[in-house]
Amino acid sequence: MSKQVNPEVTAQKASTIVLMLAICLVLIPSLAFAGPIEDGIMWLRDLLTDGIARSVAIIGIAALGYMAWAGKLTWGRAFQWIGGIVLVFGGATIADIIIAVVE
Repeated sequence: MSKQVNPEVTAQKASTIVLMLAICLVLIPSLAFAGPIEDGIMWLRDLLTDGIARSVAIIGIAALGYMAWAGKLTWGRAFQWIGGIVLVFGGATIADIIIAVVE
């Protein structure tokens, strides 16, 4: 059996898509001047990579040291912790390198 398409529903979907595209075209230029959004994202980045994250990394490295003393540290676990620390604190540098390669 073939499915019948209601022309009113199709027209409504098309008008909704056109409306959404129009809204996007209106909002995209205003996002270029999105100071509060950018400030909020920068605050979050600073929160995750400055004081708190640095303290957690120091505690994590100390925990790795205690695990190594006790003979409970595996290479896999060490690489996971060290890799995570490198990604957290090197995220901005890694992103800058990728952006430079793309440009």
